[in-house]
Amino acid sequence: MVTLVGVGGSKLEYLDDPQVRAQLLRRHVTVQTTRLGSREAARADFEGVDFVFPSGQPTAELVQQRRQQAQEYASAHRVFVSPIVLATYREYAETLRAAGLARPQPGQDPGRPIYYDLSLGPFLDQGRAGRTWDDLGIGRQGVSNGNTVLAQTSNVCAANSAATYLGLVAFMTRGGVPDSEEDGVELARQIRPLLREQGLPTRAPDVLYFIPEGRGLVPVIVIYEHQYLAYQLGRVDAGAGLDEDRVLLYPDATFQNEPTLVALTAEAQWLGDYLTTDPELRRRALELGYRVLDPSLDDSSAELPGFLAERGVPAPSMSDQYTRALLPDVPTLEAMITAVGDCPPIPG
Repeated sequence: MVTLVGVGGSKLEYLDDPQVRAQLLRRHVTVQTTRLGSREAARADFEGVDFVFPSGQPTAELVQQRRQQAQEYASAHRVFVSPIVLATYREYAETLRAAGLARPQPGQDPGRPIYYDLSLGPFLDQGRAGRTWDDLGIGRQGVSNGNTVLAQTSNVCAANSAATYLGLVAFMTRGGVPDSEEDGVELARQIRPLLREQGLPTRAPDVLYFIPEGRGLVPVIVIYEHQYLAYQLGRVDAGAGLDEDRVLLYPDATFQNEPTLVALTAEAQWLGDYLTTDPELRRRALELGYRVLDPSLDDSSAELPGFLAERGVPAPSMSDQYTRALLPDVPTLEAMITAVGDCPPIPG
């Protein structure tokens, strides 16, 4: 029996899944995991650690850079894809729709869509102008909310989802990536109010979103697509039916977020290869809402829509018509994260 020790972000929930653990056990492998924020994992002490599993590429690159500087082993493995989305409630999505900022994705029930496309630039303009949900007309939905129209995130110092959203906001504000670290820091200071105006909620915003009190705590929150899909699949499997009050907004500028396992030992390299190729594990990833990579590992496959249809859950659009946003290079993004969140540095 081989025991592999790992640290990482929210995607460790995949390795902690009982069915995934059972499949690994059939290959005489167990895993011991410690969940941190993705950037916290990059700052961790790697002594005795076999792998790091952050939720996105920038943090995986930080881990690889640390290992390269220390002249130590590292091997990166892209496991699956889960884009960041803005999770909200129907009354907020319909308010955005009435204001011309959101529209139902094609193929949805026109009366009760659960997936919307969001015009991210105009949405951000509402926050810049200090407009509130009441200003936007949410009263017509029977709701009063005097807070600024913003999406909340988890802690940008710790979480990949928040850092990725920062990158998207920066891309939409600039129309591209910063020219230098100095330029990036100046841009980060400009957009900081869009990320910090309403404070930073807990590390697990999806938990807040899915509890009954979520409406009053996080009316619009940045999460990963798979978290929402897994929630809906769980409801349908339990016989509760779709939750049509909770809906997703897909920004019209997107970045393909790829959780990446960085193996620090040869044994963990086997794990990375196995996660990406074993049919049972690929199927389980679908059941947990992830977009699995196609056999070439070049792009997310078309398996998810078919799987969701089998289970009675509508599928979001797999359109490639969104603007493909670019994140700043890793040093610039790190400088921007630090400027927005007053974060401790990643060790060299």
